[in-house]
Amino acid sequence: MRKRFRDLEGYGRARLADVAKRAGVSTATASRALNGRGELADETRATVFQAASELDFRPSPAARSLRTRRTSTVGLVVPYVAHSFYASLIKGAQSFLNEAGYRLILMNSGVEAESVAAAISTLVDHEVDGVLVSTTPFGAARFTQLLGPKPCVFLDEVISGAGNGSVALENAKGVRMLVDHMAWHGHRRIAYLGGPNDNTAGIERLAGFHSAMEEHEFGVPGEMVRSCDWSIKAGFAAALEILAAPDPPTAIVTASAELGLGVLAAARSRHLTIPDDVALATFDDRFFAPLLEPSVTAIAYDEVEMGRRGAQMLVGAIKDPKAEGNELRMDVRLVPRRSCGCSRDMSADLDEVIG
Repeated sequence: MRKRFRDLEGYGRARLADVAKRAGVSTATASRALNGRGELADETRATVFQAASELDFRPSPAARSLRTRRTSTVGLVVPYVAHSFYASLIKGAQSFLNEAGYRLILMNSGVEAESVAAAISTLVDHEVDGVLVSTTPFGAARFTQLLGPKPCVFLDEVISGAGNGSVALENAKGVRMLVDHMAWHGHRRIAYLGGPNDNTAGIERLAGFHSAMEEHEFGVPGEMVRSCDWSIKAGFAAALEILAAPDPPTAIVTASAELGLGVLAAARSRHLTIPDDVALATFDDRFFAPLLEPSVTAIAYDEVEMGRRGAQMLVGAIKDPKAEGNELRMDVRLVPRRSCGCSRDMSADLDEVIG
């Protein structure tokens, strides 16, 4: 077992002064050696590191923050920590932050404006060096008021006039790909089920649908477009309305996996077969998509990498607050499966899951 010295603190945590005493150098020299600063002989630096190892010395974050005016902590606000999308964002952000020497403080805020504001205020009060935000129930002015000079990067949202940048998906492109694929299958009467139009994804995915339908010169009757909450229950109710139209669609494109599940449930409740009676394709390629019956055609993207890129952008803003903010878009790709009418062996669906 490693021998540990506690000359000055009994069995307490080793201090920098303990390391200096053990190494036979001044406290200032020990500090320079451990922080890689100053001109020191290799032998002196090695002696200090050896002493630190023997004492199991760990620098005090509180002492470092007093010296540098930074805490090496970053806050992340997500609306639903248990959702697979946000869990992946967290994983990616934490991975990069660990590598960069930062600790992550996570706030599960929900989507209500008051709770999101409280989460941001808590992080600012705890002196985090920067904030990642993935839910935006209010505009730039309120964010600026809450954050003050604190660096901030938005994930999956774009807020013009606030923060130091954003990382979002190619939302419109993804929906255009879904419409194009349905058109390739011969569909002309295509319905769209989207989320609320008070956020980046909802707004841009709806715009992508209308853009693609116009490009194909397909008509879009009012009853073929519905917006609702991002939930299976809301998607089910809205899908029933679409399917009950006098001239129902032959295909439905949804703006999220949850809304796609709502369509599946609605079709089954009306004894409709997918894709024979109505084809389906969704944004969001969730882990369960290959296991559904039929397996669901979807738009895929790398949520983990999205979290990493956001954290990387934020750390850059922390180090250089005057740097100009930018907007990064993560690319998307189409994953064709059986719900749209593509011919695909069921074993291929299983291979996606079990390899």
